[in-house]
Amino acid sequence: MKHLTTCALALLISMTALSQSVPTIQFESRLHDFGNIKEDIKEATYTFTFKNSGKSPLIIQRAISSCGCTTPEFTKEPIVPGGSGTVRVTYNTEGRPNEFLKTITVYSNDPNNSVVILTIKGNVVPNEDNVEQSYPRNMNGLRLEKTLVSILDATTGSIRNDKINIVNTTANTLKLSFRNVPSHIRVVASDTELKPGKKGSITVSYLASQAKDYGRKEDAFLVIINNNVKASAKNVIQVSAYITEDFSKLTDSQLKNAPIGTLSTNRINLGQLKQNEQRTQFVTLTNTGKTPLIIRKVVPEYDGLKLIPEKAVIPAGKAIKLKVLFNTGTFSGSVVQRATLFTNDPKNSLTRLFVTAQVSPSN
Repeated sequence: MKHLTTCALALLISMTALSQSVPTIQFESRLHDFGNIKEDIKEATYTFTFKNSGKSPLIIQRAISSCGCTTPEFTKEPIVPGGSGTVRVTYNTEGRPNEFLKTITVYSNDPNNSVVILTIKGNVVPNEDNVEQSYPRNMNGLRLEKTLVSILDATTGSIRNDKINIVNTTANTLKLSFRNVPSHIRVVASDTELKPGKKGSITVSYLASQAKDYGRKEDAFLVIINNNVKASAKNVIQVSAYITEDFSKLTDSQLKNAPIGTLSTNRINLGQLKQNEQRTQFVTLTNTGKTPLIIRKVVPEYDGLKLIPEKAVIPAGKAIKLKVLFNTGTFSGSVVQRATLFTNDPKNSLTRLFVTAQVSPSN
C-alpha cells in the first residue's frame, strides 16, 4: 500500500512538473498608435516584441493580418525560455488617406494563450499637392478626404467628434445639406454654401448614449448637394463606432461594491469537426461581486457562433450557464472564432470567449 502511495505521489509530481514545462508568450505591448503619418512615406512599420517567460521553447506558428494592406513578419525559429522575438508589422499608406485600425492575429504553441491579437492604428495624412489624392472621394464635384468616420472610443455618456475636410472643385457654389441622419448623430457643415475652389469641413458628432447599443455599430447618412435628392442618392457617408460603458464617474464605494463577472473558461476547443457540423458546449458565468451583474449585449464575430445566456441579470454570488452553439459551415482547417460579452463589470466590461476547432471536409 505504501509502495502504491509513493508511486501515485511520484506520478502527480511528474504530471505537475510537465504541466508547468510549457512556453509562455508575453508581449510588451499589443497596441501601437502611429498617430499622424504622411501618405507619401508609403509604408509605416512597427515592431512588437515578446518574451518567452515559460519553461520550454516557444514557436510562432503563423501571423494573419485583417487586410492585405498590412503585412506581418515574425521570428520563425524557436525561442528558448527567457529569449525574445518580434512581430514586425508594415502598413501600406499609399492611396489610403484617413484613419485606420488593423489587427494581426498571432498563433503560437503557448497552450494557455495560443491566440494573441495585436492592433495598429493611426491617421494617414494625404499629400497636399494633388487635390484628387488629398480629397479622393468625389460627390458631384464636391471632393472629400474620406467617406468613413470611425469613432473608436465611444463610451456611453460621451460626445465624440470627427471632421471631414472637403473642397468644391466645380465652377458653381454648392449648397450642402444632410439627409437620413440617425438620431444619435449630429452633422454640421462649416459652410452650407461652399463657393468654387473653396475648402471647408463637415463635422460629425456621435452621442453614444443615444445610440442605446454596445459594441460595433454601423450607420450612414446622405450628403445632399443643391437640394437634388435624386442626384445625391449615392453620396453616402458611413459612421462606424465602438460603444463601451463609461465607468469613470463611479465613486470608490460603487467600485468596491461593483459586480465581478468571471467565466469558467474563455477558450473552448471543440477538437475535430466536419464541415457544416454543429456542436454545443456550456460555460459558466459567475458574479463574485456585491451587486447584480448585467449582460448588456453578446456580440459574436461569426454568424455560425451563438452565445445564449440563461439570464441577463445575475445576482451577487450567483452563476448562470451560457449555451455556446457553433456551426463549422464551410470552414476548413484550423478555425478560431470569437464572441464578446458586454457587462456592467467596471474592471472587465468586455469579456471575450474564443472557440477553436479543426475542421475537415465533409466528403
